[in-house]
Amino acid sequence: MGRRDPEIEATEEMLLEAWQLLMRSPDQERGWLISGQRSWWPQIIRDKVMDYADEDARPRQQLGRREVALRDRVFVDVGCLAEEIAPQIRPLVAVVLTMKTWRDVGGFRWERVWEALGGRESGTTSDGLKVRYQRTLKQLGAIEAARRDRVGDGERL
Repeated sequence: MGRRDPEIEATEEMLLEAWQLLMRSPDQERGWLISGQRSWWPQIIRDKVMDYADEDARPRQQLGRREVALRDRVFVDVGCLAEEIAPQIRPLVAVVLTMKTWRDVGGFRWERVWEALGGRESGTTSDGLKVRYQRTLKQLGAIEAARRDRVGDGERL
């Protein structure tokens, strides 16, 4: 087993954290659309006997400022880090991030990524996908480091 590049690991950690935050974020557009479709009456009147399961439901923990800033910097803002990913590589990155956040028996395997992206029809191998992903992480790490250096020099993003 070869050694992992610390820059690639740091970039992947940042992407995974931002991905998880993005998945935890409420869908504001969907919430707005649903708000016009239902009455707030059930929110006001509760029956203690019939609404027993309501006690088990816990509100989603809100994101902090640092978490919102990370999510926005990586995935949401104009000029975000995700926009730097080549369009043909974006599905690969999305599948890998999704699969790495799953709690699956056997852990993460590149063969599953290969299958999810079309298998033989994709025209590549699982090792080829891994190399593309690592190159992308290295590029994103360099871009993020350059942005941090600019901010450190006084420029605001």
